[in-house]
Amino acid sequence: MHNKFRTYLIFFCHFFLLLACFDVSAAEIRDIRVGQQNGVTRLVFELTAASEHRMFPLSNPDRVVLDISKVHLSETVVNHLSALSSGVLMRVRYARRNDGVRFVLDLSQQVRAKSTVLAANGQYGPRILVELSYGTKQVAKAVKSLASIESAKRDIVIAIDPGHGGKDPGALGKYRVREKDIVLSIAKELARRINKVDGFKAVLTRSTDVFLKLRDRSKVAREANADLMVSIHADSFTRASARGASVWALSLSGKSSEMGRWLAQQENSADLVGGISLDDKDQLLAEVLLDMSMNSTIQMSLNVGTSVLSDLKGVARLHKNTVQQAGFVVLKSPDIPSILIETGFVSNSTEAKNLSSKTYRYKMAAAISSGIVGYFTNNAPKGTLLAWKQQRHAGYAYTVARGDTLSQIARRNNVSLSALRSANSLKNDVIWVGQKLLIPAS
Repeated sequence: MHNKFRTYLIFFCHFFLLLACFDVSAAEIRDIRVGQQNGVTRLVFELTAASEHRMFPLSNPDRVVLDISKVHLSETVVNHLSALSSGVLMRVRYARRNDGVRFVLDLSQQVRAKSTVLAANGQYGPRILVELSYGTKQVAKAVKSLASIESAKRDIVIAIDPGHGGKDPGALGKYRVREKDIVLSIAKELARRINKVDGFKAVLTRSTDVFLKLRDRSKVAREANADLMVSIHADSFTRASARGASVWALSLSGKSSEMGRWLAQQENSADLVGGISLDDKDQLLAEVLLDMSMNSTIQMSLNVGTSVLSDLKGVARLHKNTVQQAGFVVLKSPDIPSILIETGFVSNSTEAKNLSSKTYRYKMAAAISSGIVGYFTNNAPKGTLLAWKQQRHAGYAYTVARGDTLSQIARRNNVSLSALRSANSLKNDVIWVGQKLLIPAS
C-alpha cells in the first residue's frame, strides 16, 4: 500500500509540474493598439514574452492573417477587440489555433503588409508591429478628398438570378407566358434600380436567354463577393385558382444536407466561414464552423426576405404572409444569404395577365428593390460606402485601450477635443481602459 501511494504521489507531482511548465511557456497578449498615419495603419501586439509569428495576405476579400504561436489572449484584449478599426482596417477577428492564436485583419482594400519584432523595454513587453501600407508617397502627403475616401469604400453587391433560361423555359402559363422570359425582364429592371442607388451594385447571373446549372448560378454570386443572392421565379400549379407571390429561404433540413456536401468536398470549402478555410480543421470543428456560418446566413436570408415581402404586398397578392423555407439548391450557398422570390402563378389567368404586362413587372422589381435597399440601409455591412456615410452622420463607438489619451483619440478620429468631451458629457480628460466613448461625426 505504501509503494502504491508513493507511485501515485510521484505521478501527481510530475503532472502538476507539467502543468506549471505549460503555463509558464504560454505568453499572454496583453494589449493590441492601433494607429493611423499617412496611408499606413499600424497594429502593435504587446506580449508578456517573445513568441514566434507568421503573416500572410489573402484576397477576395482583402485580408491579412497573423498567426502567433504559444500565446493566449488577456480578457481585456478580448473585450475591446471588436472596437479595433482604423484607416484600411475594418475589423479584427481571432480564433484559437493549435497552441496559439490566429488573427484575421479584414481590410477595405489591398495593402502591403510588413511585420517587425520589437524587443521589450522599460515601458512595454515584447511586441509584434504590423504595418499595413496602402497609399503612395504622394497620396500619403496629400489630404484625401471626400471623393477619394468614398471610392475606397466598397459597394453592397446584390447577385440577381433570373431562373431557368435557354433550353429550360420554366413554367408555361396562360396567354403563352413563359417563366424564363418574365423573370429575365423583372431581373433586368431590378438590376437597373439597384445600380441607381449609391453604394449598391447589381450582378446578373444571366442577362440573355441562356441555360445555367443551378450550382453555376451560386458560383457567379460567390465570385462577385455578393452580400445577397436573389433568385427570381414564377410558379405554376395544377389548380388554376392557386395564386400569390411568395418569398423563400433555405430550410434547416436543406442546410443539414448541404453541410454534408461541402464537408465532403474539402477542396471547395475554403473561405466559407468569414475568411477561415475549413481545409486544415478536423471534422468536428469544421462542422461547428460551417453550422454557425449557415445559421447566420439563413437568419439574414429570413430577415431580408421579410423586408422584401413587406414591400411586395403593396404590389401583388401574397400567397403566404411570412417567408417560407425549403431546400432549393440555388439557396444553398453557405456563405451568401439567399432568397428565392416567386412572383406569382402563371397557371392563374389573372396573374399570367399581370406578369405579361411590362408595367406590372417593373412595379414588382421596384418593390423588391425597395425591400432589399431598405434592409441594408438598416443593416449596412462594415467597410461599405453606405456604412461609412451613416457613420459620418451618426458617429460611432470607440473602446478606450491601454495607452490611450483623450487628446490622442480626438486627433486620430479627426474631431476636436471639445467636441469629444461634449459628446460624452466629460468634465475633464480622465478616461479608463474599456470605457466606451462616442466619436461624434467630424
